[in-house]
Amino acid sequence: MPDQKETSGEAPRTEFAFTEMASENPSATRKFLERAFRWSFRSVRMPQGEYLSFEIPGGGRGGIRPTQPTESPSSLSYIRVNDLDSARERVVREGGTVVLPRVDVPGMGSFFWFKVPGGPILACWQDAAPGSEGTR
Repeated sequence: MPDQKETSGEAPRTEFAFTEMASENPSATRKFLERAFRWSFRSVRMPQGEYLSFEIPGGGRGGIRPTQPTESPSSLSYIRVNDLDSARERVVREGGTVVLPRVDVPGMGSFFWFKVPGGPILACWQDAAPGSEGTR
């Protein structure tokens, strides 16, 4: 279940929303995952170029995007939350460092990336309200 409003110090309930991969060759990555695991894809046009959205037969979803010029291939897990601003406050309060501030994706949702103590990078994602252009 997605994170609920915090009450008296209760831990928010969360779930993984999706995984995003940055690939030097998204087409080759797509072909491999289609053949090896039977994942299904659809192409989405984004301002940064083609984004390959995927669904996994057993459940789960994600996307593949091209790497940026100074970026290494990687994957990133997004944690679904109900309140992105509260999640950011908790991340910072507990020692995490925001490495990419809030990004609003019209009609889809909003996210930010953060570094966990010890080094991993994760992201928080808030779905857009139905019928809205973003979450703000």
